[in-house]
Amino acid sequence: MGQTLRRRILTELFVLGVLTIVFLVLFPKRATYIDVLLALFALCLIASNARFTRNSIWAQFPPKEDLRTRVRRSYLLASAVTIPVILAFAAIGLALGYRESGWDGAWARFLNYHLPVAFVLYLPWALLQQFLFQFYLLGRLLALFPAPVSVVATGMVYSLVHLPDIGVTLAAAVAGIFWTFLYRRYRVLLPLGLSHALLGSTFYYWVYGHDLFMVWKEMLQ
Repeated sequence: MGQTLRRRILTELFVLGVLTIVFLVLFPKRATYIDVLLALFALCLIASNARFTRNSIWAQFPPKEDLRTRVRRSYLLASAVTIPVILAFAAIGLALGYRESGWDGAWARFLNYHLPVAFVLYLPWALLQQFLFQFYLLGRLLALFPAPVSVVATGMVYSLVHLPDIGVTLAAAVAGIFWTFLYRRYRVLLPLGLSHALLGSTFYYWVYGHDLFMVWKEMLQ
């Protein structure tokens, strides 16, 4: 890789890292809409040089399989990990709900009809995050570091934006590394977004007992 390209990537990541740290320090607790607006702003910046990212960075790491094979394998692996985790979330949610208020509480948490709505609303947000971290950040890290380091670093950076909630941050670290591995291997975003939206919505509803739909609805009022 040319030194000019390397310097450009290092400069981009340095500026991005400084701005991210400053933002997290200044706004440790913030409304969700602030994260959304910031992500949309970042999306506009990244989309403006998406051709450079695709042709100058990801072109250095061509996929080993054809697109159809990559899509199929990505969905299979994403499902093989996502489905058991969702079942574990369901068991945890039932147990927590039962401990709080018996079977009425367990079924109220598990069968919340807002969950499917929240999943549909969550999916675009999940895809946006995958685009920012996997397409943009992972590609640049791969151009600078070995693949294992790049995959773990991308997953960890993704988890840090969930601070100060330690529980969500730890869960996001594991999930982020998994999604990053999938994208590096298969280069397909949609299975990652679906996995992200499913895990995120069930985690909040069943494990945390938070109604995301009502939270978002109140934000708009």
